[in-house]
Amino acid sequence: MNRPVLIGVIAVLTCLAAGCESANFLVYKDAKHFYVTSNGEALKKVLCESGDINRILNDSRLPEALQKELHEGICSPNKVKKRLLAILEDMTPEQRSALKLAFQTNGYEINNIANC
Repeated sequence: MNRPVLIGVIAVLTCLAAGCESANFLVYKDAKHFYVTSNGEALKKVLCESGDINRILNDSRLPEALQKELHEGICSPNKVKKRLLAILEDMTPEQRSALKLAFQTNGYEINNIANC
């Protein structure tokens, strides 16, 4: 591997290890993976139509107003990615951790793409 590419890879890994990742995250369940901010059919079917998002938000124990914002941001037919990202970025690290734990409690893997 040439030196500039190696330095770039190390910089990215260092940044991720230091916790400067995006508020957006990848979820995986039932051989489907997607970012929570995506507009894809997989997200709509697996999270919204199944009712999983309701269980996840309830299990997160986040403030009710924030749960409502997240539900609308994730499942709205008029989803605006930038708005949902802003909601996620405004959450405290503890709130984001609680949300991710709630996804895991409901059978989702976080930031991991399983072999399909």
